[in-house]
Amino acid sequence: MAGHTLTYVQLPAILLLLTFANSGCFGVSGELPSLTVAEFALLKLSPSLVVENSPGSRLGFQVVCERVEIIGLSRLTNLTSFFSSVKVKVINVNSTGRPPSISVCFHRNASLGVGMCPEGQWEKLTNWSWVRSMSPFDYKLLDIRSVGPSVGTVEVVLNEEFYLYRFIFLILGITMMTFASTLSNSLATYYGGAMTLGVLLVVLVILFQGMRILPSGRKSSLALVLYGSIVGVGSFLFSYLPTLLHSLLVEMGISEDLYSPVAAFLLAFVVLCGAWLGFWAVRKLVLTEDGSIDTGVAQFVAWSIRIVASSMILQCSVDPLLAVAALVCGVLIPSAAKSLLNYYAPKTLQGKYKRSRKPVSSSPVEDSYKNKH
Repeated sequence: MAGHTLTYVQLPAILLLLTFANSGCFGVSGELPSLTVAEFALLKLSPSLVVENSPGSRLGFQVVCERVEIIGLSRLTNLTSFFSSVKVKVINVNSTGRPPSISVCFHRNASLGVGMCPEGQWEKLTNWSWVRSMSPFDYKLLDIRSVGPSVGTVEVVLNEEFYLYRFIFLILGITMMTFASTLSNSLATYYGGAMTLGVLLVVLVILFQGMRILPSGRKSSLALVLYGSIVGVGSFLFSYLPTLLHSLLVEMGISEDLYSPVAAFLLAFVVLCGAWLGFWAVRKLVLTEDGSIDTGVAQFVAWSIRIVASSMILQCSVDPLLAVAALVCGVLIPSAAKSLLNYYAPKTLQGKYKRSRKPVSSSPVEDSYKNKH
């Protein structure tokens, strides 16, 4: 058992080492202008390499090109950039004369000649600039092609940005992956989730019906409900529910003095109706006749939680290798923790049981009886 436990613990580290093995092995020619990923990096250049028959240009037409190497960081020594991404921005700073027509090709194929990207990969600058994102650990080539009477000056800017939501996704994903089985066998999970969805469903139905009753909302009620469902139910409720309740109460002839008590009772009624709907759905669809959770439903919910958690973990980093490594660790770490718990918990309980057993001293009556016989 100990050997299996050590294997579970060491496997994530081995996978991470394999991931980091080729982290910094990029071929840098040293002849091309280059930028290394940093918090902020800037390079100014003027395309000077004349290229003929570049894909997408007219036959025999010459364009002026330039290639910039963007060198990523080493994964092993720069794990602080795990949740970051790099914005690559190309800016046309030509301020005199007619601005040239500049196109950009963002790729990693070093075998292609400068300015020889396929026609479909060239992207033109919009409003004098072009922006794309990349992993801070990746290696990219940026081909810049200029067509026009003047070449002008181009700025290539790298800006590394940290995203907090990716860190939150990683923590939530690992937590959900660890407690998927526990949550799928807990009645609180089903009742809480079903009651919340029931309340939201009742509120949306009331909003839809109320907007159909109001003269000003007949045409746009469905659009507003769909908009609220897409953008966010919470913001939609806080934005439209008070206005709808006020309009309905005014049309019913209720004065402004009674607005607050009536609105409070209506909200309480809506919440109770939604909670009852969720409670009924759990009793009918989740629980068996003896009151226990159906095994098939529990397994489906557990795998659904694991799939959602896996999706969240994969979104924690823009680098595919690190995201997959984080997913593997998120799957294996709970298994290793469970194995350790199963291995040490029986020994701990057995030791406590042995310490709690003490020899029972015999009473004086029993001692005198034993001495006589």
